[in-house]
Amino acid sequence: MTGGVDPNRERDREMLTCWWQRLGEAELGLADMKALNQTTVDIASGFAAGVNVTLVGHPFETIKVRLQTQPSPPNHIYTGFIDCVRKTLTWEGPTGLYKGVAAPLLGQLFFRSALFWSNGLFVRWASDNGKKTPSYLMFGVGGSFAWAVGALIECPLQLASSQMQVQIVKAKSNPAYTAEFTGVLNYISRAPSKYGVGALYTGMVPHMCRNVAGGFFHFGSFEYLRREYARRKGVPVTEVGLTVNMLAGSVGGFLYWSLTYPVDVVKSAMQGDSLENKKYNGMTDTFSKLWKEGGAMRFTRGLSACLLRSIPANAVLLTTAFRVKEIGYKWVEK
Repeated sequence: MTGGVDPNRERDREMLTCWWQRLGEAELGLADMKALNQTTVDIASGFAAGVNVTLVGHPFETIKVRLQTQPSPPNHIYTGFIDCVRKTLTWEGPTGLYKGVAAPLLGQLFFRSALFWSNGLFVRWASDNGKKTPSYLMFGVGGSFAWAVGALIECPLQLASSQMQVQIVKAKSNPAYTAEFTGVLNYISRAPSKYGVGALYTGMVPHMCRNVAGGFFHFGSFEYLRREYARRKGVPVTEVGLTVNMLAGSVGGFLYWSLTYPVDVVKSAMQGDSLENKKYNGMTDTFSKLWKEGGAMRFTRGLSACLLRSIPANAVLLTTAFRVKEIGYKWVEK
């Protein structure tokens, strides 16, 4: 049509524009779906890791907290790791090592899911959604970020667990003592209404310090060791094998706890403190009072139990989580 707009050509142009827009929306939808599936895999990896690490690590955690929170000499109940294990088994039987495991297990599912979800989120950002490999520094920062997010869930759980262990220690040292709470869930549901938000987040400052510093070495060393092994062997990191992953996880866990343990002692003291008549007033005051109790050695109480736990627990934790991720991500890519 001369001097005017060809209606057929205009219609074709509109159809082409509409098709292009829908194609872009479809691509965006696929990208969103992939990200959603990766997030689901991250959460599932945390669930699986949470179950395994609780079954392996809870007995060690029970001993560690009891040693950390018992009265100082000469009123102490346990003389060391072996003595604490022996007395726990004598007084409570083998189930004593798994005292209150149901609530921590439930909590671990949420805590570890948050941990590995946030780590996956950070790594995807650092890698530009898999287009490049992050530096080892960024893997460490990703660990700090993940553990910082995890602290928001972990702190109330560990505080409640510490209060339960303190009740047990008090009951053994004073037969007339009556426990205020029947378990972790009972504590979480009742304590805040009576004692305020501090009943759930006392010790949050040292808790966050421990997690951020330890998380850097936890994830950073794990990724460094297995990726360096893969590089030298000339294989993808997904093919380094179970043994390498477990050794890397063991090192990551050992570094996490050996480098941050004094801060953990401060955290445990604050979280095991009386809810009504507090002995400690903040992180600095707690450190000062603990130092007066026993100097530098006061910050090593329970260390052997902690380090013994850190090796198998973190070998299982990181190997389980990253193996589930590797399998899940392959499925997402299909």
